[in-house]
Parts: sequence; C-alpha cells; structure tokens
Amino acid sequence: MILVRKPGPTFRDHAGDVREQTFDRLLTRFGPVALWLPGVAFMVAFFLLPVGWIVAQSVLDPGFTLKFYERLAAAPEYALVLWISIKIGLISTLFTMLAAYPVAYLLVIAQPTARAIMMACILLPFWTNILVRCYAWMLVLQTKGLVNTALVDWFGVVGSPLPLLFNLTGVIIGMVHYLLPIAILTLYAGLKTIDLRLVRAAQGLGANPVRAFLAVFLPLSLPTLRATTMLVFVLSLGFYVTPALLGGRTEITVAMLVSTYFSDVLNWGFGAALAVLLLAVTLVGLTIYFALERNRTRVAA
Repeated sequence: MILVRKPGPTFRDHAGDVREQTFDRLLTRFGPVALWLPGVAFMVAFFLLPVGWIVAQSVLDPGFTLKFYERLAAAPEYALVLWISIKIGLISTLFTMLAAYPVAYLLVIAQPTARAIMMACILLPFWTNILVRCYAWMLVLQTKGLVNTALVDWFGVVGSPLPLLFNLTGVIIGMVHYLLPIAILTLYAGLKTIDLRLVRAAQGLGANPVRAFLAVFLPLSLPTLRATTMLVFVLSLGFYVTPALLGGRTEITVAMLVSTYFSDVLNWGFGAALAVLLLAVTLVGLTIYFALERNRTRVAA
C-alpha cells in the first residue's frame, strides 16, 4: 500500500484565509453603512442642500432677517394666493382620482393584451412636453376651438361658446390631464397586489359583482388610494406652467409668484420665503397624512 501524504496549508492559503476573514469582519461592521450611504448621499445632495440653500436665502439679506416673512404675514394677498393654490390642488386631485381609479381597476382585471394596449395609451402623454400639452389645450378649449365648435355648431347643445380657457376650468383640465397618468400608474402598482381570488370568493358566496367590489376590493385598496391621493395633491401644489398658460389673472398660484420673484423681480429673498411657505404647507399635509396612517395602523393592530 502506498501512502500519499496530504499537503498541508501553504503560506499563500493562510494569507488568503486571513484576507477573507478580515473582509468578512469589515463587511459585518460596515456593510449596513455601505448599503444606506448612497441613499443618504443622494438625499443630501439633491434635497437637503437645495432646500437648505432656499431656507438660508429667505432669512439672509445679507445678514439674518425675518423681513420677508413679515411681509408675507402683513399682506393678505399672499394668503389669498396660497388659498388659490390649495383650492386648485384639491379640485384637481379630486377629479384626477375619480378618473384614475376606474382605469387602474380595469388594468388590474384586464387580459394581458388589453392591459398592454391600455398601458401604452397611458404612457403616451409622458412623451410630450408639458408646454406642448398646454398649447394643445389652448387650441382645443378656446372660443373657436374643437370643444366649443362641437357644442355650438355640430350638436347645438349650447347657444354660445363656453368659457373654458383662461379661468379655473382651463387650469383644472390641464392639471388633471398631466396628473392622470401618474395617478393611474401609482394606483395600479398598489391595486395589482390585491388577491382577486378574494373577490371571486365573495361572488361564490352569493354577492353580485358590485357588492363584491364594494365589500372586498374597495376596502383593500383604500391604503393605496389614500397614498396616491396625497402624492397627487403634493404634486399639484407646485404647478407653474399649466396655471400660467391656461389660467386667468385671478388664478395665481404660489409657484407662479416664486418664479416671478426669482426671474423677473430678482428678489431672491422674498421668492425663497414664498418657496419655504409652499414647502411648509406640503410638510404639514404630509405630517397629517402620516399621523392618520399611523393611527389607523395602530387601531388595526
């Protein structure tokens, strides 16, 4: 019998083991930091620093001052502009969600081919610039536009053209058109996680399709519906181009004033104070939303 001696570990193997152990220790200690560091760096670079710069601009002239906020508090016109912004955001959010929810539900229950065609139609507006969309709506909604021509000349529904442009109606139409694809896609991402077998089980127990939807699917979709509503409302608060082109002189939003003071008046301090005001309103709304969601979660648990 020939005995073969198994070679022992060489110095190179031992060094490799040491390196692997060192790497494992470093990964254990600093691995979590490496995972969240890119996200934190992104938030600091693209959110905290710009927002911090805006806040600093609103209280420096060049030294520390609160005169811009005192001007905001002293003039009731700015409170009115803030209310107009909130009003436009609430109305556009309401109509957007009323239109988006049925479409998102159809996407959930549709067959793959039909879903692909619907998704292509929903994504189509993203390929068009917002300025092009606004100018297109100006052509459609004007006195001699397509809508009024159809209502007055083709069908004779009304005797005179409707005022659809340069007022609140035009702003809402343009904003809903912009926000609708975002709302549909966000709703669909949440609604598709609902198990449709629960709805079919309710129908199997005797519920008609409408009752099964109201009793099973709709309650399960409420968290997604609330989150999407808050997202759409926050987006609507910052609209500038659509109200500027489709709205009238009375439909002035905070975002329009911010742009005016930054680019035309060149009063960056007061423009920054207006931007901080809009940011504060957004943060208050988000705080209320998350507080209500936390209470609902606690009650459900």
